[in-house]
Amino acid sequence: MSQTGFALVGAGLFGERHAQAYSRHHAARFVAVCDLDRDRAETVAARYGAAYATADLSRVLADPAITAVSIATPDHLHRAIAVAAAAAGKHLLVEKPLATTVADAEAIVAAAESHGVKLMVDFHNRVNPPMVQARDAIRRGEIGSPRYVYARLSNTIAVPTEMLRWAKNSSALWFLASHMVDVVRWMLNDEPARVYAVSRSGVLRDLGVDTADFHVATVEFRSGAVAVFEHAWILPRTHATVKDLKLEILGSSGAINIDGSHNRTLELYSAARAVYPDLLAPPIGEHLTGFVLDSVAYFIDSVTGGAPLIADGADGLAVTRLLCAIEESVALGRAVDV
Repeated sequence: MSQTGFALVGAGLFGERHAQAYSRHHAARFVAVCDLDRDRAETVAARYGAAYATADLSRVLADPAITAVSIATPDHLHRAIAVAAAAAGKHLLVEKPLATTVADAEAIVAAAESHGVKLMVDFHNRVNPPMVQARDAIRRGEIGSPRYVYARLSNTIAVPTEMLRWAKNSSALWFLASHMVDVVRWMLNDEPARVYAVSRSGVLRDLGVDTADFHVATVEFRSGAVAVFEHAWILPRTHATVKDLKLEILGSSGAINIDGSHNRTLELYSAARAVYPDLLAPPIGEHLTGFVLDSVAYFIDSVTGGAPLIADGADGLAVTRLLCAIEESVALGRAVDV
């Protein structure tokens, strides 16, 4: 069977998810892992069977065996790599958020369009089973017209202080709200018009990570629906899951409630703590699957067989535009138009 060559740029936490997907998909040949940390690149390449590891991006972009690349570098470092990859004719799967400024997002979208390559943003909650079922129920009119949404996705303080070396260059807004803003846009089939947001800092700063503790934003959509987004990086380490994900949608004739973190399908109690393992998103490994990997599979299917992308550059740009508006509202202390 003919296979298409894929490469990974950025071999960190989520990069390894991409590697796992490329190693398992029947239509993909995992060619290369690129990371500034050469040892890390070699470890991931060996673990998932990539042909080679390198710290040299130009080698990957010049390799004719590579048709497409995943970009899983830190949030704020997507633009230069994505633009160069597009210019080299490589299809792009970019981790969310697409970029952390509107200018960077627009540059990536423009590069993909001008060079005729596919651009998918890895909003993997679009293939998260509860989210898909909720969207389908809304499309079928089962809750009437959506009027109010409450979306919460937060992490324990271990994420910015231990898991992400680059947390000071991001925030719960970029790392987490990017998911929920996109999935709400997608479910409602609607765009934001106006936002008022607040944020506070201090807890993380005192621990040496100079970024916001949390953001809370009230967003008015064009249809008149209102959504509240709540995203924090300061949940206690003893929290039963590393994340807290809740989504509630009130419609004119019904409601949807999603518990994406504490669904208690499995409860594990040790002498130290209680844990509710996430059974939808797989742990790192070679054989388990889940929606986080499925989204990469959709990208592979699009590159190799023309399947639709689950989220494109326009989606990525729309999310970046709203998150930047949230930051602007925080800075100005008033509502702003999106």
